[in-house]
Amino acid sequence: MRVRLDIVVIKNFKRIESLEIDLQPITALVGGNTSGKSSALQAAQLGVSILQAAFRGIRANGTPDFAGTVANDAVLFRPTERLLDLRRGDSATQNLGYSITYRGIDLDTNTDKEITIEVRRGKNANIAITRTGDDDLAAVLADGDQPFSIFTPGLSGIPMREEWRTKGAMDAAVMHGDANLYLRTVLDHLFTRDLDETARTAWCKGRDISLLPDSGWKTFATLLDRCYLGTRVIVDHDKQRDRHVKVEVETPGTRVTLDMASTGMLQVIQIIAYACFYAPPLILLDEPDAHLHADSQSRLYDALRSVAVETQTRILLASHSPQLIQRLMYDTDAAVIWMSEGAKVPVDDAQRPAIPILMTLGALSAGADAFDPSKPIILMTEDKLSRPVSVLAKANGAPENLAVLSYNGCGNLPAARLLANMITDMRPDCRIILHRDRDFRTESEMQFELSCAASERERNGVTRVTEVFTPLNDVEHSFSQNLHLKEVFHDIDPELIDAAITDVIAFKRDELVNAARVAREHICSSLYDAPRKRGKPEWTASGMPANPPPIGQFIPANGLVPVSFLNSHGKKLMDGLRPKIHHHVGGASQASDSKIYTETNHLRTPSWIDVFDL
Repeated sequence: MRVRLDIVVIKNFKRIESLEIDLQPITALVGGNTSGKSSALQAAQLGVSILQAAFRGIRANGTPDFAGTVANDAVLFRPTERLLDLRRGDSATQNLGYSITYRGIDLDTNTDKEITIEVRRGKNANIAITRTGDDDLAAVLADGDQPFSIFTPGLSGIPMREEWRTKGAMDAAVMHGDANLYLRTVLDHLFTRDLDETARTAWCKGRDISLLPDSGWKTFATLLDRCYLGTRVIVDHDKQRDRHVKVEVETPGTRVTLDMASTGMLQVIQIIAYACFYAPPLILLDEPDAHLHADSQSRLYDALRSVAVETQTRILLASHSPQLIQRLMYDTDAAVIWMSEGAKVPVDDAQRPAIPILMTLGALSAGADAFDPSKPIILMTEDKLSRPVSVLAKANGAPENLAVLSYNGCGNLPAARLLANMITDMRPDCRIILHRDRDFRTESEMQFELSCAASERERNGVTRVTEVFTPLNDVEHSFSQNLHLKEVFHDIDPELIDAAITDVIAFKRDELVNAARVAREHICSSLYDAPRKRGKPEWTASGMPANPPPIGQFIPANGLVPVSFLNSHGKKLMDGLRPKIHHHVGGASQASDSKIYTETNHLRTPSWIDVFDL
């Protein structure tokens, strides 16, 4: 039976409660590092591997025979040592487990097919399997000689030498996720399976694709040439004589061994070779764009597109590449699924262009809130941790349903502004507040930068976006104030709070002085040494001086003078305060750390109250 796979449904697996993936020829999963992308790929491969382990053959009446239980170690693909532990929330029991469903079309009869594999705990810690649906589809998934799916992680390179392996060993490797370790072997099997001795000899001499008979090797050679014009793969292996498989790659002007080819080319060769040899209904790729520069990512897209067009293979991949996703988003034969916390993030067509920018910012994991209509205000923060800035915002009047989006991934303020502008176009119902750390700026310097940003937004017709600096040097600086800490930890002697702040400032003196010096040097070079900025009308309007204030306003005059609290770097100060406070509080350190970030009136400041009161 020839199958086209259309849908994979995963329930209660790792981070995933319920996920339905509608497969296009190419389907890309995007999201943060804990969004569930890899879980989805693993589940899709695991269901096939479990059926292979349970398959006992075809009965005399032509129906497949499956065991009801299998041993954990009998399953070739294991994302973790104990497969029962993959159930969401807790280990599988005899009553509660996880399931993977495959839906598709029998291409020979054009009939719908579906099979669900449910995994629970069996006796003696074995895996109990319940199948629901079409057993003829289950038999196709379970066919160990013709792997239904191939799983390959991102390719960072291949071994310098590779011993030839039988097809059975190779089949097991592609199920196990070790496809890159057998790349030379699969090329040799593809070459010798599809070409007779005369055709193989002709290829090794002339490398003329037009002379090849119609075959998987011809398709492989054609697709590779389409991605890397003029590139040919030459296999030279005598099973009677050679222990290791020799494969070379010829490009116009060069000829190198396979391991010397670029990572991008190796990734393309691997995907095309496995697709042409096995013609599997499903190829699973975990970040195939890893380690690839932009040009190689473009060629990778060409390879994926070519495989999808030339075969019935569905490609399901996880990606962190904005460039690759940008290409796929505008491909009618591709789909991009944004995941967060094991579920799909609903995104309409108008919102889709924001996805590559969120990927560039490293903000996909938090960015799902940006498209949630129940979040009327989005606070974009340069901090990696969202809780402190969220508490500071709510102490100043931000609503409880505030969305907080970090743009810490690249520290790129222009990109964050661009994203803010895009979100306002897509979410006319929301306001965006862009947080920036003060970082030792003077009042006039902050006013100048805020005025310049406001003028730029006005010129571009951008509304509902506001920028705000922290009242002190950074977010943590506000939470380091003695009055705030005394109110939060009212059981501690107030003098101990004061002493802790004094001690940390003294102990970290050199760090704090250096932080102020580095910050002021950056401000001087980016503002005062920039004639273009001096020429802006906002310079005079903001009261900017002709020369930067002396460094003595920010650091002590000598080693006998302590660093002031106001000129302390808040993050460095907080790093020292947390253990000292925990020493006085006792209990779990996480509890005292968490208590620091509690709303009090001492966190309120006019500039933050104003932006949330609009």
